[in-house]
Amino acid sequence: MKRVFFFLLTFALVSCSKDIAIDEYIPVPANSFKVTRKGNNVSVVRHYVKNYDFELLLGPCGINQLVQIKKLTYIPNSSSEISSPGKPGPNYVSYSDWIGPCWMEALERGNGNSGFTGGWHGSDGDVGGGPTARCVSVSVFVDGQQLDADVHDMRCRDVLVVVENHLQAGNTKQSDGNGREVLSETVNYHFHADTLSVSVAFKPLEDIVIQNYYGLQSCFGGTVRMACRDTIYTFLNDGYHGAPRRVSIAECTRDDGHQVRCVLDSIGLGRQIGYNLSPSEPERQFCFTSPYGKTYFRLVGEAFLPLYRGQSAFWSGAYIFREAPR
Repeated sequence: MKRVFFFLLTFALVSCSKDIAIDEYIPVPANSFKVTRKGNNVSVVRHYVKNYDFELLLGPCGINQLVQIKKLTYIPNSSSEISSPGKPGPNYVSYSDWIGPCWMEALERGNGNSGFTGGWHGSDGDVGGGPTARCVSVSVFVDGQQLDADVHDMRCRDVLVVVENHLQAGNTKQSDGNGREVLSETVNYHFHADTLSVSVAFKPLEDIVIQNYYGLQSCFGGTVRMACRDTIYTFLNDGYHGAPRRVSIAECTRDDGHQVRCVLDSIGLGRQIGYNLSPSEPERQFCFTSPYGKTYFRLVGEAFLPLYRGQSAFWSGAYIFREAPR
């Protein structure tokens, strides 16, 4: 089987402190949201900090039009009433995927191609060419009840968005976008309190092997703090820097003070054992930054993960958008 070429990630440690941990985070009490759904675009607004609300828009992104984090908006608001979606304010428009693509191969009837598929990745291996995945369905549940129609400014305490996608493999994709689909991916986005919990489940449509998979990602840039059991590694998001030990939390803080805390649960692929990084890999980076502002958890590495029809795999975690503690 052809080996996958991985980037050489330069290990550049900026700071390392012993016997400390990232501060324990206590989510704010259950809060109210305003949710608006228009087709496959789902916007959720909540109070954020004094004089500001926070809007997170899930919607079709990239060449594959998979529903992912599309835009974050910090809406000026000094009233006790939550803002309506679409109000102007400082915003952050996603330029890449937050839920990662797969580098995988079908075990039979491959066409010799390779590369990432799913997420924002097209058939050229980057963002161009033809689609390598499609959105099969989007279901929205508000306070446990499924929405059967579009809504605007609906008040609630809990929002669940369930997205099913079908992905082609690297060696079944085609430049016209009509490659063979080999994997079903179900993504849950669960808004509760100030947390966006996420989970991803894989079910192969035929026998495959996953060769490289990051899963939980951030596009926030800034300064990144990675928490291991008794160590915090701090990096600028200006190159390939990574932690050589299991990372449970990565905090990405922008210069403007906004922060996303990325939490990886220690279950499923998040255990980061078995089908993760081979002991022979020279730099076993479980979480790493990039020069273009992204941060990646690495769930599958050199030790490939075979998935046969009838099997499944999953991981879960969370995004917590907040102001950095002062």
